[in-house]
Amino acid sequence: MVADIEDEPSEVEPLPNIDFNIRQGNTLIGFTDVEEVATEEGDASLTNYGGGIGENVQEMYRDVIRSVERHRESESAREAAEARREAEKLIEEYGQHLHKKILKQFKGSGVENITFDDVLGYSPFHWVLEFARVYRDGGFDVIVGNPPWDVLSSSSDEFFAQYNPTFRSLDREEKEAFMDEKLSDPEIKSEWESYQENIRRLTEYFKNSGEYTLQTPEVAGETATYKNDLSKLFFERVLHLVDDDAYLSQVLPGLIVNGEGSKDLRMQLLNETSVQSIIEFENNGIFDIHKQQRFAVITFKNSGRTEDLWGVFDQKDTRPFTNLEEFGLHLPRRVLAEYSPEARIFPWVKSQREVEVLDKILQHPPLSAQVDDAWSINLLPEELNETRDKRKGYFDEDVDNPDYPVYTGSNVFQYQYDDTLSDANDSPTYWSVEEDRDPDSSAKRRIREKRFNAGEPKKALYDDFGGSSTSKSQIGFVNDLLTKHRGEELSEKDVLLDSSEYRIAYRDVASSTNERTMIATVLPKDVLCVHTLATFRPYEINPTEDNLKQSPLHGVYDRRFSDHELFVALGLINSLSFDYLMRTKTDKHLVEYKLLESKLPRLTEGADWFYYISKRAAQLNCYGEEFTEMRDRLGGINPVTDEQERRELQAEIDAAAFHAYGLNRRDVEFILNDFHRVSDPRIMTDAYFDMVFEKYDVLEQTGPQP
Repeated sequence: MVADIEDEPSEVEPLPNIDFNIRQGNTLIGFTDVEEVATEEGDASLTNYGGGIGENVQEMYRDVIRSVERHRESESAREAAEARREAEKLIEEYGQHLHKKILKQFKGSGVENITFDDVLGYSPFHWVLEFARVYRDGGFDVIVGNPPWDVLSSSSDEFFAQYNPTFRSLDREEKEAFMDEKLSDPEIKSEWESYQENIRRLTEYFKNSGEYTLQTPEVAGETATYKNDLSKLFFERVLHLVDDDAYLSQVLPGLIVNGEGSKDLRMQLLNETSVQSIIEFENNGIFDIHKQQRFAVITFKNSGRTEDLWGVFDQKDTRPFTNLEEFGLHLPRRVLAEYSPEARIFPWVKSQREVEVLDKILQHPPLSAQVDDAWSINLLPEELNETRDKRKGYFDEDVDNPDYPVYTGSNVFQYQYDDTLSDANDSPTYWSVEEDRDPDSSAKRRIREKRFNAGEPKKALYDDFGGSSTSKSQIGFVNDLLTKHRGEELSEKDVLLDSSEYRIAYRDVASSTNERTMIATVLPKDVLCVHTLATFRPYEINPTEDNLKQSPLHGVYDRRFSDHELFVALGLINSLSFDYLMRTKTDKHLVEYKLLESKLPRLTEGADWFYYISKRAAQLNCYGEEFTEMRDRLGGINPVTDEQERRELQAEIDAAAFHAYGLNRRDVEFILNDFHRVSDPRIMTDAYFDMVFEKYDVLEQTGPQP
């Protein structure tokens, strides 16, 4: 009907001709571009029809287009019927040739046991044939869609529901019993196996055919798991169906906005289209689905580059459609692209002020960035595993004459490594022994073994001394190198444990609704950690030729932080400003890549606020005998243990961090007012937030004075 409108809506016929406007088929399998059906040399099946590229391919559809137009322009029912039969016959005939190319695609995707009849069973839909007139003119002008939100997978619920409508509601044992009964029938068993094989074929096709290239992005150095998400597949497909000046609007699951697996689709939107708006909803009765299901309506033009857009998030009704400017937020490209550099997740912002604050925060480098002459971060997400390594006896609650503790996340709080100052963290319950006492039960021995098996420091020696230019294995090359210089091969004793130095640790388990999301401290030496307490590695490996004579080879380990850098890093990641950013990304855990991609001022010696923050963080953290050495290394600082004095120091760090981020008074007031409050806070009371604001004003006047 839209296609028949020329100048005025009144010109639409009451019953417009829709014979070639509504078509049926599997729209995810088939050709969408005239160049896709260009033949290889010697492809006789299409050469007879002028197969080639560009105009030659369009000539292949010349008679289809002529027949369709003859049908549309017919003045009699007889002539229209004749033209329709002719057009349908030609579409079917040419479609058979394209089906053969689809068969080649399946086989090229790794599906060997497939026949031409199997392909016909998928009902391929060749857009270039079914809408030949549209493709002659460059593609569709408008696409509006609400694709399926399901994941294509082998589902016993789906298959066996045809034999028992209540199958989905059965418990596991009832389902297994019902399946066993039905699968004893050879015919049903064969159908079940065919069903599973069909899903496998489609998965291989969608994943490997080359038709869909935006489904498995790389996030934090790893390829996202392929999931056969139909909404994502349809969304990628529609991008290939439209003219450059076309407009699209799609209703999609909320994961299109914040799912890791949608990264490449979001970057396609930012880089290759002009997005007008994203309106994100919590269902709340809009659709007949779960009320907490999230979805988004995305509207964009299929050309250009997105520099800004209107965004509305967490809506519960459809009012934004009637007045987007009233409800919408203006989102610049930097906020959309830099909020999550690794996964390109779009932030769920609630106000224009939040957008402005985020825009300032995001101008700083991510933790993972290598900044000239600045300290760098390398995370160790798991030192020991609480389940596996405890079961193997490397640490336990009851250890005779233990030598050192093994910490979990509950054993630390901000600037607190034990329970002597407050009840915010627990005393350690796990302990272990030194390697020379009982190597088979020593957690240190376990960690040394894991590091050695992971290639430490073997890989660095191999890379830095030209091992890649030889034909020897890494271990063969390194053993020959060390034997030449020190007379012995590489061994586990050459691994220097991170626990031999003071280091930053943070709780892995976190929530955006906790009093604080980011909880970190500097640990004493000789404290080990399970996986719920991640650490910043204190060392990097930089071998020199002089190191090769050493035994053990500990000289290859250089410290990543000076003592002052260690505590300025601690102060910044414990600050309210960094916490405000992290809690927008956190559900139940501090995901490693989300931490490393988050923006933080990389303060170095001589920079404003460097010593101001470092000194105060050290005063808060370096109490007790465990930090006697560190206090001396810092020039004899005085630790602070009085509760009120500690709160004041922490407020000064929070205020200084706001200044380091370049946030003005209005920004700070917004963050403090917007920061999540808990009903029974330990520290983050209204009085504390008022103190931070007062400190910010004082520092605005005085600057980073001692």
